[in-house]
Amino acid sequence: MEDMNNFDVKEEKKHKKYIIHPDTPIEFEKYKYYWNESHPELKGVMNVCEYRISWMIDLRELYETYAPDGSKIKSLYYRCHFAQSCMGLECRVDSRLFVPPIFLTVFITIFWVFKKMLWRDMKRVERIQREARLAEDQGTVRVEDGPPSYNAVFSLVPPSYESVMLGKMTYSASSSASSSVSTS
Repeated sequence: MEDMNNFDVKEEKKHKKYIIHPDTPIEFEKYKYYWNESHPELKGVMNVCEYRISWMIDLRELYETYAPDGSKIKSLYYRCHFAQSCMGLECRVDSRLFVPPIFLTVFITIFWVFKKMLWRDMKRVERIQREARLAEDQGTVRVEDGPPSYNAVFSLVPPSYESVMLGKMTYSASSSASSSVSTS
């Protein structure tokens, strides 16, 4: 048997058999992979991930890995931080952590817009009420006459068919004015 970093390699007729050292994790990139979930370095860790070894996906060396007692290794274990989730052989930022802040931001924005609209409406109503009080205090209520076309709309006698068709409608000015306005 030849010794490698984390394995002992045993040559057999058809293939090599890799026998692990159960106390030594495999270190690859920034992760440590353990052979069992009861490894002392995984004690008390909340987010322990399991990667199941598959003969279809993984390297033959990994699939042909055995414990010292001869049992086949079926999984690798590694740990991820609180805000990460397990994905294959590595940890990814958990997207579920982004959902509450996004909804909170949307809710606060909607609330702020609604409050701004209400505040603007309240200020407008206050301004109208203040102007009405000022007009009452001065003793005059200011009413403006509408344009001459309003008299045709609100008159009791509709214009004649001919005047409408010829575009010669006669509008009477407001009751305070004595002249009439004609369009041609």
